[in-house]
Amino acid sequence: MDYLNELDIKLSYSVYKNYPKCDRYQHLLSTLEWSCHGIPWFVGVIIAIYLWPSSNLLAGLLAGLFLDVLTVAIVKAAVGRRRPVYANQDDQLIVASVDKHSMPSGHASRAVYIALLFNNGSFWSQLIWSWAITVGLSRIAMGRHHVFDVLAGFFLAMTIYSLQFSFDGFLNKLVVWALLNQFRATKDLSDVKLAE
Repeated sequence: MDYLNELDIKLSYSVYKNYPKCDRYQHLLSTLEWSCHGIPWFVGVIIAIYLWPSSNLLAGLLAGLFLDVLTVAIVKAAVGRRRPVYANQDDQLIVASVDKHSMPSGHASRAVYIALLFNNGSFWSQLIWSWAITVGLSRIAMGRHHVFDVLAGFFLAMTIYSLQFSFDGFLNKLVVWALLNQFRATKDLSDVKLAE
């Protein structure tokens, strides 16, 4: 286990060290960081649900984001792995105490979850997948996470997505019903449909 940890730290530091540190590239990394930050995603999806309250896709996205944040927070607290020591972590805005931990990467998990939800083989789907992978790589280049943290985030997203839509979408229906009861007149769990 120590060997894997050392390998992870060496690989991660190599990516971090070799990524250009000029302002142009740092702005790109910051933009990628904010493009997958949880707060803008939650706010955006909630606003979109107010505008399109009958959208099952938006309801499923909100449920998935909720499951993702909850699961990532629990795993981070349980694992307790610290963020890389070689990079400044104090420049992160609006970071909760649980986000002081590194394993798994919440940004990587959220990005892959979104890519899975919109995975339909279209050109836009391919762009979303490219963005998701780039977000994951950016977490390593910024020194926010180790390589294994990002891979764990990718795996966690696949697990959350699979569980959300397995068993006839029961978990999705349950979470959508619980979250959206405030947005529309859904009083019965049978009224909730799967994300389309």
